[in-house]
Amino acid sequence: MGLSCIGQGECDVGLSCIGQGECDVGLSCIGQRECDVGLNCIGGKRKPAMDKGRLKEDTVHGNIQFPLAIYKENSDKELSVKLHWHEETEIIFLAEGRFRVDINMKKYKMQAPAFVFAGSGDIHAIYGEPGCRESAVVFDMRMLSFEYPDGVQQILRSLLDKRMQFAAVVTGKEAFYTELERLYLEIVAQAGKENAASRIRVKAYLLELLALLYENGSFANMESGENYDSEKIAKVKTALGYIQENFCRKISSRELAALLGMNEQYFCRFFKRITGKTPTGYINEVRIEKAAEYLAKTNRKIIDIAMECGYDNMGYFIKRFTGQKGMTPSKFRAESQNSVINSHNG
Repeated sequence: MGLSCIGQGECDVGLSCIGQGECDVGLSCIGQRECDVGLNCIGGKRKPAMDKGRLKEDTVHGNIQFPLAIYKENSDKELSVKLHWHEETEIIFLAEGRFRVDINMKKYKMQAPAFVFAGSGDIHAIYGEPGCRESAVVFDMRMLSFEYPDGVQQILRSLLDKRMQFAAVVTGKEAFYTELERLYLEIVAQAGKENAASRIRVKAYLLELLALLYENGSFANMESGENYDSEKIAKVKTALGYIQENFCRKISSRELAALLGMNEQYFCRFFKRITGKTPTGYINEVRIEKAAEYLAKTNRKIIDIAMECGYDNMGYFIKRFTGQKGMTPSKFRAESQNSVINSHNG
C-alpha cells in the first residue's frame, strides 16, 4: 500500500523515518530549480517567492489559462528547498540520489526512485545530496474541476478541503510504481507542448494518475482528524513565518511561545520535533541564508549585512556563517559573483 506516515504512525514502505529531532542534511542554495513551462523565472531558476508572514510561497505556477508548471533540478550541488507551503498541489519525482523530505511534521530519509506528494496547504521541505536529480509538477487542483458535481468532483473537492489527503510518499517498491512513473513522465512531456490538445492530455493524465493512487489506497480520509493535525500545522506556519519576518532583531523562545499560546518549555520541544533544530538554531540559519543572499546579490559592506541580519558581533557572524556555508562571507561573495559572471559568459 502506498500510504506512508501521514499521521503519527511508523513508516512501513521501506523508508527510514528520522527521529523526531534529527536533522542531518546540509543546507545550501535555497531550493532553486530549473524551470521549464510557463513559469515565473529568476535567472533561469525557480526562486520561491514567500509571503514572509506565513512562509507561504506566492510564486505564480503557470498562468490563469493553464495553472501548471514543471520544475527540474539537475545540479552537482546540494538541493535545499526549505519549509514552505502553497495552495497548489505538488508531485515531486525523486529520480536519482538520496533525499530527506519533511511533510506536515513527518520526516523521511529516501532513496530514489520515489514520488512525494504535497497537497494544498501542506508544509514541506526537501533536501538532496550533491548530484541528485528531481523534478516536480506543481498545479492548481481546481484545473481538473467539472461543472457537473459527480463522484469525481467530490473526490477532488475532498482533496482541496483536506477531507482526504495524499499519501506522503510512494516508493519504487510499490506494485503500481512503474505505471505511476509512466503517467508522471507523460504529464511532463505533454506540458512542454503549448497547444490545446496537449493541455487536454495533461488533464487526462493527471486524472488517470489520481485514479491510480485512489485504487491503490494512496489516499487517507482525514475527517476523523487522527492523522492530520491542522491546528499544529497552523502553529508551525505561524512560528516560522514570524521568524522570517523578524529575524533581523532579537527573538526569544518566550516570545515565540507566547505567540502560539504555549509555555516556553513545551514550545521548545514542539519546535525542535518539527524542525530538528532549537528556536535559536533555526533563527541563526534563517539569518545566515538572508546574509548569503545579500552577499551574492549586492556589494554592500559585510559588516552592514551582518548588522541587518541581526548580528552586532562581527566575529560571531563570521563563525556562524562559516559553520553553515563552509566558507567565510568574503569567500562566499567572491565565489557567488564568479559563478554569475561565468554563467553570463557561458
